[in-house]
Amino acid sequence: MTATSRALYSFSFFATIFLALAFVRADEPEETTRYEYSAEKMGVPIRVVLYASSEREARAAVDAALERFDAVNAALSDYDPESEITRVCKKIDETNDFVEISAEVRKVLAESRLYCELTNGAFDVTVSPVVKLWRRSRYFRELPPSRALESAKSKVGIGVWELGERGLKTNPGVRFDVGGIAKGVALDEALDAIRALGINSALIDASGDARMGSAPPGKKGWKIGVSSLTDEPVGYCELSNVGICSSGDANRYVEIDGVRYSHIVDPRTCEPLTRRCVSAVIAPTATTADVLASARCVLDDAEFLEVIARVKASGLVRRDGDDLLEHLLILANETAEHPLSLSTATVRASSFFQTEFFPGSPVLK
Repeated sequence: MTATSRALYSFSFFATIFLALAFVRADEPEETTRYEYSAEKMGVPIRVVLYASSEREARAAVDAALERFDAVNAALSDYDPESEITRVCKKIDETNDFVEISAEVRKVLAESRLYCELTNGAFDVTVSPVVKLWRRSRYFRELPPSRALESAKSKVGIGVWELGERGLKTNPGVRFDVGGIAKGVALDEALDAIRALGINSALIDASGDARMGSAPPGKKGWKIGVSSLTDEPVGYCELSNVGICSSGDANRYVEIDGVRYSHIVDPRTCEPLTRRCVSAVIAPTATTADVLASARCVLDDAEFLEVIARVKASGLVRRDGDDLLEHLLILANETAEHPLSLSTATVRASSFFQTEFFPGSPVLK
């Protein structure tokens, strides 16, 4: 880890955490100036902060970064009927054969398949048919029809699709939901685009998930705040050259017959979580952080430790000879009532998050 701050704010818990970015102006050298831009991409607010020698240079870098968000969305959105992945799946249904795909789609699907294997199915982009059923349930406040749910379950799993030299082939009706990886991919590609133009000190925030390059001039890192559902920050850490992503069920859930169903679906069971939780992961890339933050919510401690071992063995989190992977999970106790607090939550954290925010709590190794 590049650097951290030891500031610890009041714990007003529990609820879902999201990452609030605190941007602090640095004592900037004369040759660079801080620039900040905002936009909306992939359905979320995007903020880009960077240090450049001129506004023209900064604008070019931001345009290049935002173009990557557009490209990822055009290729992989499951909301857009004209996205490449949607059109490809429909064509496969018609032809029952392999269909050619772009390099962008191939790259993300190949990574998704690898992460599915590494997580034993806790991350699975074929969960889309089930997610859509439960999305409908949240709207109508009723459980999915059992026959429809069984049909959707038959279209989920690593065995229902194949990525080959001739392209992509799936079983009939298979659809992809890359929501647990696409934002991370876009963040990584956006930073790569900025770096390609000679700018290294940059941060891209996509609704709380972030990818950062070198620290701002005169600073140890970019100051990142972790906040509760009530927007009260619980602490800050200074990070550089990493990705940090979170997952949780703060606002997207439905209560049916007294049971709270999260928008987060476990691909292994095709059932939503009924526990309240939030996770955060720091990794060398936002792609890895995004995937593991999603998977952490559905995995118990023992399962997640096995995933960590496999991910480390794969080399995906190796940097400068060491493994860089920090993780946090906060669970609300089943009997907890509002207002939630730390006393009604269970914390599972790696050494970094334990040291920064939860001193004295057990470390999950």
